[in-house]
Formats: sequence, C-alpha cells, structure tokens
Amino acid sequence: MNEAKYLIVGGGAAGLVAAITLEAAGHAPVILEAADAVGGRLRTDEVDGFLLDRGFQVLLTEYPEVKRYLDLDALGVQAFRPGGHVHTRQQHFRFADPLREPAQLFRSALSPVGTLQDKVRLAQLGFRLMSLSPEECFEHVGDQSTIDYLWNFGFSEQIVERFFRPFFGGIFLEQQLRTPAAMFRFILKMFAQGSAVLPARGIGAVAQQLAAKLERTEIRTGVRVVSVADNEVKLDDGTSLPARAVIVACAPDRLFPQLAGDPTRWKSTTNLYYYSTRRLKENRLINLVADPTSTINTFSVLDEVAPTYKLRKQGGSLISVTLKESRDGDSLAQAEQDLLRHSRLPNDALSFLRRYDVKHALPQLDSVAFSYDPTHSRLIDRVFLAGDQQLNGSLDAAMRSGRLAAEGALRT
Repeated sequence: MNEAKYLIVGGGAAGLVAAITLEAAGHAPVILEAADAVGGRLRTDEVDGFLLDRGFQVLLTEYPEVKRYLDLDALGVQAFRPGGHVHTRQQHFRFADPLREPAQLFRSALSPVGTLQDKVRLAQLGFRLMSLSPEECFEHVGDQSTIDYLWNFGFSEQIVERFFRPFFGGIFLEQQLRTPAAMFRFILKMFAQGSAVLPARGIGAVAQQLAAKLERTEIRTGVRVVSVADNEVKLDDGTSLPARAVIVACAPDRLFPQLAGDPTRWKSTTNLYYYSTRRLKENRLINLVADPTSTINTFSVLDEVAPTYKLRKQGGSLISVTLKESRDGDSLAQAEQDLLRHSRLPNDALSFLRRYDVKHALPQLDSVAFSYDPTHSRLIDRVFLAGDQQLNGSLDAAMRSGRLAAEGALRT
C-alpha cells in the first residue's frame, strides 16, 4: 500500500465510528486490528447453543451517539425492566421504577430498598436530571465523587447499600463509588429517559452493524502495530504504511513511550455464565446483590430479556454473573454457591458454561468529560487519539471520541 491514507489503529467502536466519519467525507481509510475480528470489547461468542457476550453489557438506548449511528429496530433489541431485584443476606425484594412504571408506585413505596424519603429524593433527582442536557450533567459538580454526591443529596445508608452501590458499582466496576459524580448523573439520566436493552444477536451485533456501514474502508485483522509516527505506521512484520493521518483508537501507551509516565489505568471484571435446568423467572430485572458476604455483584437471566440468547430453544435459563472483584479459579466454587443461595436454585441445577476475565473493561478516570473540540484529540502533528479513555467510560464516549478524532484528522 503506497498511497498515504487515513489509518485507524483499533477496530472497536471508536475506530469503526472514525472510519464511518472519514467515509462520509469521501475518504477510504484503513482499519488495523490486532484481533481476529473488529469489535474490541463488543464481542459475542456462541457456546453450547448460547450467545455469550464477552463481559456482561447492556446497550443504553438514550446514548446520543447510539441514536446517531445505530438502528435499534434492526438490532432487534429487547429491554430490561427498569428497577432491580435486590438480594440482601436475609431477604430479597423487587424495586420497580415508578417513574417508568406508574402501576408499580404503591409497591415501590413499600419496598425496603430505602426509606420513603429516599424514594422521594430519587424521584426528585431523576426529574432534575431529565431536565438537563447530557452536556449539563457534566457541569457544576467538579471532581466530586459519586458517593459524596449521594451523601450530600441526603440519601440514606440503606438505599446506598441496597441500590446505588450494587447497581452503579456494577456499571462503574468499582464498589467504592469513587467514579466522578458527573458520570453518575449522566448514566442515571440515560436510564431515566431510555431503556437498557440487549440486541437479539448479542452485544457483538452492535460492532457488526457499525462495520456494515463501511463501503470503502479496508479492514485488516490480525495486524499488530508496533509504532506510530505522524506520517507512517509500522507493523510487527516490518511493514511500514504511509499515513495521511493516524487515529489511534486503542490505549495508546505502548505505542508512544512519551506517555509511559501517565499510562491509562484500567478496571477489570470477571463474568461467569451458567445454564440452569430449572427456569428462573425474574421478570427481566437485573438482580442486585447487597450482601457483603457474597462474591457476586449482579446476575441476570438473559433469556428472560432476549430469548434469542438461547439458540436451540432450550428450556431452563441462561444466567450471567458479574463478580464484585476479579477472582482466581479457586474462588469460583464460592461464586457458584452464592448464585445458588441468591437464586434459590437446587444444587444440581447449574452447569458452568464459560468465564471471561476482562482486563481492560473500563478506563479508570479521575475526571470525565462529555465532549471536546475535535482538535483536542491531537497528540502530535497528524496523530489523533480516540477511545472512551479520552472522555468517560461508556460506549457513548467511545463512539463520540471516534467521530471527534476523525473530524480533527480531517482538518489537517
């Protein structure tokens, strides 16, 4: 390849959206992806007749970039019910969102997830955030943490421990809720105004739909980049590719030694899949484990939400389990026992399917942003950075960063 083209390092959501943006401007970029397929963290495997996402993920329909780029009807999305099924050490109860399901108002008012005042405050916060734009959710909170924001808003320890910590701890992949409050406000707004859904063919279908939009982009998989300059990219086989501009849509630390002193920090997660021979009906709610003795943070019955996750129309249930911390193999027996206890399934009901250890699940960021001027993605002359680590840990941020990096590259 002798012609200098726009080169994109990384074929995840950021890289794919960057390519879509460059194509819209009349260019034919090249995506260089080290894995065997594009998608990055948006990958789904077929295992024993089930669809297993590589790490439990939901798609939020209210994300601005999701509405910009994705056809949700074509993805065949199916929604979780708003709210949660809370499991404490002694009891379990359901908490539906009365803002989204008014018929559940009385039941939610009596739910022991928190005090009546907590539920009033949650409604007040939801209405307040719905009146804000996504950009405004990131304003006027500084570097305040989520947990401090909750305390300052007046929430009780009861609702923090039974709802906010397991629910947002699962989203942020950290139980202390140190994630900036701006991110909490943005995500809560997304849940309040939209739905959490699963694509019929798994989360990997999101990446496949983005890739299907590309008509002139060359996608090269199994290609590892070893260095990047403003006018070329070098591969591990010694090949040098001339570049009109380069978009690095992956963690850039290993490609740029000058960033070694401030590398991207990542949160990890462990996700387990089980098949239960006994049907577990949970009415499409995410199960929140508010039990300090349990290894589990959340679990979900995926086929209750999207029956298509069972490819062979099996009976029983497909269960996704997310642990509070990444665990070694020896501790997984405890996770299975915890799942049996919380789900009240008999000991012989579960069959283990697969484990996913996602080492780079979310960037660990001390400050977050919704957006920035496209030129702010420039690292050096004609090298631009994309990825959710540039803004905040979300699919929306990954997609937006790809678009902004491409817009910046087009200005060179």
